[in-house]
Amino acid sequence: MKKKMNLLPKMAANNIRKNGSTYLPYIGISIFAMFTYFVFDLILKNDIMYTLPKGVYALILVQIGFGLLSVIMVPFLYYTNSFLIKRRKRELGLYSILGLEKKHIGIMMFWESVMIYGIVIIAAVVLGLLFSRLIFLLLLNLAGMPVNVEFAVSPKAVMDVIVFYAFITGLNLFVNLIQVGRTNPIELMSDAKSGEKTPRFTWIWSTVGVLALGEGYHRAMAAKLDNMIFIDFFLAVFLVIIGTYFLFTSGSITFLKMIKKNKKLFYRPENFITVSGMLYRMKKNAASLSNICVFSTMVIITVVCSLSVYLGMDSITSSQFNRNVQISFIGQNPTDRQALRDQASALAAEYGVEPENWLDYARVKLSAHLEDGQFLVDQDLGSDYKNWFVVKLVTLEEYNRAEGASESLNPGEVLIFSTGWDFASDRVRFGEKEFIVKKELHSSYFGRKVEYDTFERSYMIVTADESQLLEIAGLLNTDGAGSWTYICCFDLPREGEAADGFSAAMEQYVSGLNGFAGYTDYRQNLLEMESMYGSLLFIGIFFGLIFLICLLIIMYYKQITEGFEDQKNFEIMQKVGLGDEEIRRTIRKQIKMVFLLPLAGALLHTAMAYRMILLLLGAISFYESHLLLMCVLATSGAFAVFYSICYKQTSGTYYKIVKQM
Repeated sequence: MKKKMNLLPKMAANNIRKNGSTYLPYIGISIFAMFTYFVFDLILKNDIMYTLPKGVYALILVQIGFGLLSVIMVPFLYYTNSFLIKRRKRELGLYSILGLEKKHIGIMMFWESVMIYGIVIIAAVVLGLLFSRLIFLLLLNLAGMPVNVEFAVSPKAVMDVIVFYAFITGLNLFVNLIQVGRTNPIELMSDAKSGEKTPRFTWIWSTVGVLALGEGYHRAMAAKLDNMIFIDFFLAVFLVIIGTYFLFTSGSITFLKMIKKNKKLFYRPENFITVSGMLYRMKKNAASLSNICVFSTMVIITVVCSLSVYLGMDSITSSQFNRNVQISFIGQNPTDRQALRDQASALAAEYGVEPENWLDYARVKLSAHLEDGQFLVDQDLGSDYKNWFVVKLVTLEEYNRAEGASESLNPGEVLIFSTGWDFASDRVRFGEKEFIVKKELHSSYFGRKVEYDTFERSYMIVTADESQLLEIAGLLNTDGAGSWTYICCFDLPREGEAADGFSAAMEQYVSGLNGFAGYTDYRQNLLEMESMYGSLLFIGIFFGLIFLICLLIIMYYKQITEGFEDQKNFEIMQKVGLGDEEIRRTIRKQIKMVFLLPLAGALLHTAMAYRMILLLLGAISFYESHLLLMCVLATSGAFAVFYSICYKQTSGTYYKIVKQM
């Protein structure tokens, strides 16, 4: 008995070595997962993150990424473990037939888990210690924070990764022991050959899949950039995942069965073997294919979002504010405008900076409810925030001077500019009075137009003269004469002592002028936003890698599964008279078709998600639709090439297994 117990660890080590093609990928993904977990934890537990300028944004996003990583890794490593135990069941059944008791098999499996656990933890911690500082510097660089800081290693982070992977290893071992303990040796031998269970009532589940996918696509296409965008996104993702799963597991089988019932189509030599083989493969492996499709979509969308944010960083930050410095005064003309500009020029020359995009104008600002082309201010509408918008009233004289335009208006006419979708009407009502919209403006120095943006949508109304402006303000229950505000705004370089000195001197000067109401320098806000989006890019890079490696592992195990199953298929086909080359060609065709389905599904999901991705990025002020489209096309094309290369590489393992017959 003692000899047998001493032999079990040696058998465990031997099993890992002999099943290297099955175990090594699992060990590799586990090392990468724990390495990533360890690095994220090290960053979070580094005290310097709590003191760095702008570090709060990076800290929050890394915390979110750390939580998501923990959630993703548990089910994925559990799912990957299911491939391992399935491939091992025949071997374990053979051990049982040869006289090894189940408790001894359990002890052997325990030692296997301990050895794998030790390898993974040691490798993850060593790699984490070697590369954590480099990754930390990458985060600081992308977030625009100072990189000349010390990086400390927290012992608690080491303990966290030890405990976390111990939980995953314990969970997988527990499930493996339950599966082996409840089955007899014959069932273990046969379970190794069994595929994924095909759901009953495939017609019903196929219909559910079509409806779920259709509703997910509809939500993605019909979504609006409002406070429901994130809820719509998660619902769309959930519905698309459900639809993908049911269409792969039930819809594909239903479709192939329909072809099989068509005797004219099915009983042709080139179709008979292909359809029968595809039906067999889809019954066994449809769930794996749906996972490949979902992970492929995740990879593409994660890379697209990260790449778009990186390339559109300047556009994102600049669109947050019309100008990065704004001065406001109470009144229509509280100060000498030319004197203000002359003083700004003198200070600019003194500090060696040049204010750009100078804009100054007087306006009356109010909020109004818009419905059916009518602007209203009503107490009863106070709780309905959806159609309330900021309305800025500007005279034609102010507009022409600021824009350098030469528009003209007659009494009763106005110009309208919307920062969101077009007003799209030749009449507008303010209260009970109607005005003619002579022209709708589609661009303006006063603001940026983004048709699908409903977060900060506003309207600028250009009136023929001051009396008309005051009339419209009165119709909207606003004292126009007492609500004038004079605005002066311009752009300064984001960083630099000269720009900081000019801004401080300018603020000191204007604060002593009549009607001064406020001086706002948004440059610090812009730098903080760059830090936040840089941290978001950091998270995107890591999660893109995680999804990609998860995808590769599933593809690899899928090829192994196909290989062992087709060993017997070769023998059966040869016995019924098919030539070896014809068999190989047929199976190669089936394998290619099976692996192209997830790629086609992922590209379709990405295409349908394009508009929702644009809206989601719009929530962080990314409005470059052409840039996003280029990123989608480039990423999808690159992924298709990469996917094909990975398929070709992993298929080498498949053919190696098949040729062993």
